[in-house]
Amino acid sequence: MSEIRLENLTYLHGKDTPYQITALDDISVTIPHGMITGLIGHTGSGKTTLVQMLNGLLKPDSGRVLIDGEDIWAKPKEIKKIRFRVGLVMQYPEYQLFEETIYKDIAFGPKNMGLSDDEINKRVLEAADFAGLDRDLLDKSPFDLSGGQKRRAAIAGIMAMKPEILVLDEPAAGLDPRGRDSIFNNIVKYQKESGTTVVIVSHSMEDMARLCDNLIVMADGKIMTFGDRSSVFSQAEALRGVGLDVPQITNLMIKLKERGFDVDSSAYTVSDAYENLKKLLR
Repeated sequence: MSEIRLENLTYLHGKDTPYQITALDDISVTIPHGMITGLIGHTGSGKTTLVQMLNGLLKPDSGRVLIDGEDIWAKPKEIKKIRFRVGLVMQYPEYQLFEETIYKDIAFGPKNMGLSDDEINKRVLEAADFAGLDRDLLDKSPFDLSGGQKRRAAIAGIMAMKPEILVLDEPAAGLDPRGRDSIFNNIVKYQKESGTTVVIVSHSMEDMARLCDNLIVMADGKIMTFGDRSSVFSQAEALRGVGLDVPQITNLMIKLKERGFDVDSSAYTVSDAYENLKKLLR
């Protein structure tokens, strides 16, 4: 299990140009090991920039990214090793797929890890199954796939490396509801069985409420709040103030509370609300 600690992290887009903007502004937070942490924020809040810092895809202008207490940029020539430890599924999978076939794309990471052909083949097939990618597609070009299939292939390519830390930027984008549920259920199952530290970026508050142990809320390149689901979703007005919302079930409980009903307005899942309302009806 691996802990990520960010210390005074700052990153500038267009540094030293007239278009310079601060994407991340002095961010400090610890992402706990062995849990699923959600990262939420409106468009332009810095979420994608932040997750690209976690595996060294981007280098901070100041501050440090530490994994188990070690600065990932302490040895710049060994940054590739960090990318085996921290698997990143990017927001746009077409930028992540480049090999002739899906099989070769999924095998790329394990091959560069120096694994045997038998182990690579095993991992490719397991990862394809995990992502819900039909094995008949493995010999096809990535560019012949639909958007949803590309998303699955990108996830499979990361899962094949069995990273210590799994970072997913909008992992369900382009998937139908059944595919969305399948991917998320597999991620939760994998995390529980392996103890992997998982970071998920999503715009869906329902997904965040259902999946995550903790939430980081970002606004304008800063961290607005960090805590467990209940404490974050109890700050409904503050979230709305930065262009976000709370799960629909939480909105319902807030409205019931406003009308005088003795309910827990921080309930964030249907099951929580059901138990709460059941007591009230008694």
